[in-house]
Parts: sequence; C-alpha cells; structure tokens
Amino acid sequence: MKASQARSLVVIVVACFVLLGLCPAQAPAEPELEEPAALAEAEEAALAAPAVEGTAPAAYRIRRGDTLSISVLGAPEYSGSHSVRADGTILFSDDMVGAVEVAGKTATEATETLSRQIGEYVRNPTVILTISRFRVMVIGDVRRPGEYEMSSGSRLLDAVNQAGGVQDEERDLAAVYLTKADGSERRYNLRDYRRLGEADQNPLLEPGDRVSVARAVSRARDRGEYKVSGAVKKPGRYWLKDDDDTRLSDAIEEAGRWTDDGNPRSARLVRADGSETVVDLTALDANPRSERNAILQAGDELIVPRNCTEVNILGGVKEPGQYMVPAGTTLLELITTAGGLKDNAILDGCAVVRSDPPVRIPADLKRLFQHGDMSQNPVLEHRDVVFVPERPPQTGGGSRTSIIQSITDNAWRYLWLYRYIF
Repeated sequence: MKASQARSLVVIVVACFVLLGLCPAQAPAEPELEEPAALAEAEEAALAAPAVEGTAPAAYRIRRGDTLSISVLGAPEYSGSHSVRADGTILFSDDMVGAVEVAGKTATEATETLSRQIGEYVRNPTVILTISRFRVMVIGDVRRPGEYEMSSGSRLLDAVNQAGGVQDEERDLAAVYLTKADGSERRYNLRDYRRLGEADQNPLLEPGDRVSVARAVSRARDRGEYKVSGAVKKPGRYWLKDDDDTRLSDAIEEAGRWTDDGNPRSARLVRADGSETVVDLTALDANPRSERNAILQAGDELIVPRNCTEVNILGGVKEPGQYMVPAGTTLLELITTAGGLKDNAILDGCAVVRSDPPVRIPADLKRLFQHGDMSQNPVLEHRDVVFVPERPPQTGGGSRTSIIQSITDNAWRYLWLYRYIF
C-alpha cells in the first residue's frame, strides 16, 4: 500500500509540473498587451473613411416624388424623412447643407453625395439611406392602370388592389408578372396566395418594380409599348395596335383624356431617340388623320403638363421654400400655403421679384388686410420670388444695432435671391 501511495504521489507531482508548464502557453501576457493597440488601430482606420450604406435595388435611380429615410449616426439633426422635390433635390433645414441633388442617382451614389456634403459639418458621418416611399407602374387587366405610391413593406397584391383589382380573378390573378429595375421578370400566382396562403407568391415590392396583370412585360414585349404620363386620368404604359397605326389621339383616349388641371395645348411628344415636339391635343379631334396626329412608335412618351407655377417665398413665413402652385395663385394664397406669416413679419415691406422681365413689385400686406386693397395681392407668375421681411430680435442697442443685426440675419437671403435671378 505504501509503495502504491508513493507512486500516486509521484504522478500527482508530475501532473502539477505539467499543468504549471502549460499555463503560460494558454494565456501569454504579450498578446494581452497588444490587443488594445490593435483595437485602437482598427478604430482609427474605421474613422478614416465614412461608412456608406444604401438600401435599394442597385439598378434603381431615385425619382422626383420618392421619399428617402436618412439616418446619420451620431447626428440626429440630419436624420429624418425627405421627399425628393420637383427640382430633384432634398432640402435639409440646416442652412449650410441646404439642397442636395439626388434625383437620377442610385441609392449608393446618393448616399456618397450626402456623406460628402454632410461631411463638411460632421466628422466622418455614417449615412444610411433607404427609399421608404416610391411609385410602381401597374398595367394590364386591372381596372385603373397607372402609377401608384407604395411604401416599404408593400407587396405585389397591394399594388394590384391599388389599381382597382382585376377584371377576372380566376384568370388574371393566376398570371401576374413582376419586372425588376434590372429588367428581370418573374410570374406570380396571386390566386394561389389567396387560396393556399403561399407567401412566396406575394413578394415585397421594391423601387423600380413594374407590375403587369395577365400579360408579360419582358424586353421583347417592351418594343411594342408607349407611355402616357402627366395630367391624364389613367397614366401608364400601353401597347401599340397590332392591326393599325396608333396615333396621338388613340393614346390620349386610352389614357382617359386629360384632367381638369391639365394643359392639353402644350402636350409634349418625346420620341424614343430623345427628340421632342409640342402638340395641341385639342386640335386633333377635328381631323384625326391630319399630319399633326402623329403615329406613335415603340418607346415614345406623350406628356400632358399640369397648369402649375413654380414660385419661391422667403423671409417671414413659417415654411419658406419652393412651391409648385396652380396657375392663377395669388400672393395671399401662397402665404397661406407656406404656413402663414410669422409674428415678426413686416407687413408693409413685402415684395414680389419677377425675373422676366426683371422687376420688383411692392405689396403692402397691411393695406391688404386692413383696407381690403386687392391691388396689393398680385397674381404670381412662373419663377416669381416673394420676400417677406422680418423684424430682427430685440438687442437693446438702439436702432443702429437693429439695422446691422437685420442685415446680418438676412444676408444669405439677399445673396440667394441675387443668384436665383442672375
């Protein structure tokens, strides 16, 4: 027994030495000292280049009317939802960043542009851009073909329902084609989705998607399509006739003719090669076979403009900026559209600056409000700029200080106004 105990004791002692010898190899002190330095180096490298993220199909290019959700990590003042305006820009409330051109860019390109401009005021910004609202074209055997606004999370059936549903559920819902921004196309069976709950038959929609019910829209078929857009009752894509020429009068009838705010006398026919012709659609009814009733070709687009006027309003209103307003809009109507006057607005110093020809039209809002003088409420014209002066904040330094403060506060507006006109 004693010999056995002695052997056991020797084994235990040897094992202890082995364990003690292995411990430094498992947890060396040197790497522990190097790890913080490696982390600091990685962090410095990450800060050297701003992160650029964009979530949208790579082939999709941002359009006017899209809504972008923008997050700038660590800078919430630049984060929020922004609609792409008629001039193709989004406008930050920050006077320094201002307008950023995004229309026509991919999500990645727009994110890089935002990163550069915001990077002038935020160190190494991380910008995340998503297209939260976009328009999807729905054509085919639906009750109201046209373009419809969709949001993140909308699915194929939502687009079909927005277009009024289908004519024949048994036939039409079984063949719904979804064309992606890159031109790829797939057929879905929404009838099976409704009956059997097959979720893969009702996919999520993405910017740039196009839906066609009961007919394919592959590139081979695209060669026989034309488009009608603008102020028409049923904007969308239509097929050229197989048995006869398709003329301008046929196209406008297919699209339900123009809406009440449309301007058919100034319609534009944009050919597939990029050339444009101004067309008076009202003159085509009298003689459908005249030369002015042009024959359409694949890829052509007929655009009916709206009777809208582009104006800008600056200064003492609650929501200054650029507006697209109906033709005939007056100064007072524009002020109402811009949220009304601020408390510090100077009523008798308002002016309308017209660029063609250059002229300044004074407008005394005090006389308009107190005496009903309608001569102080002019009808606005295209590209007019309205300026409503503001009283500067009280500084306690007398009238000279107030004048200097007023010039300082409004200098950027005067510079912008000069640049806009000249």
